[in-house]
Amino acid sequence: MTGTMMGQAAKKGRRADPQKDEAIIDAASALFAARGYGVSIDEIAAAAGVSKQTIYARYAAKSDLLAAVVHRTAEDLVGPLSVSGLSLEDALTQFGDRFVDVVFAPAKIDMQRLIIAEAQAFPDLAESYYDNGPKFVRDRLALYLAKSCGAGRLAPLDAEEAAAQFVGLVIGSDHMSALMGLRPAPDERMRRARVRKAVAAFLKIYADV
Repeated sequence: MTGTMMGQAAKKGRRADPQKDEAIIDAASALFAARGYGVSIDEIAAAAGVSKQTIYARYAAKSDLLAAVVHRTAEDLVGPLSVSGLSLEDALTQFGDRFVDVVFAPAKIDMQRLIIAEAQAFPDLAESYYDNGPKFVRDRLALYLAKSCGAGRLAPLDAEEAAAQFVGLVIGSDHMSALMGLRPAPDERMRRARVRKAVAAFLKIYADV
């Protein structure tokens, strides 16, 4: 989580209220997905059943709230990488399934298009989205791969490069096609098949220890 987001999500002196925190994130997530970044803090507050001041006590700007929404999704996505007892194949498969389900979800495709469209005018927004979403996920995957390598489960590797390679295998060229509206996003059957092929190809390269 970025320093800005952490600072705004836990302002000194504010008593924590997990229910309100969750309501704000849930409302913001739904409205950002449905309406884009143009949705107002007033609308988010109304949907969450809180005051605008309650939101600003936690997030200094709408970009900080978006970062929190993105980060929560990313935290959920990397969950399988923290589960003890999972085999390398199972962990990568579960991670891959979650990853493609998120990346190819219509609302997430719309959000990615929005961030790309706004990136030049609002570089801080784009950076916050990237740091709390794609970069966070890739970094956590790289850490998992590095630990697996250290435990002798993978051959020696550059963890960051290997993480980028795995992500590329999982989404292929379908992601760019979906972003550009050239082809529909792959359905669930296609996503599951792609993930399993990606895991098999990845392990064929790196699991030969």
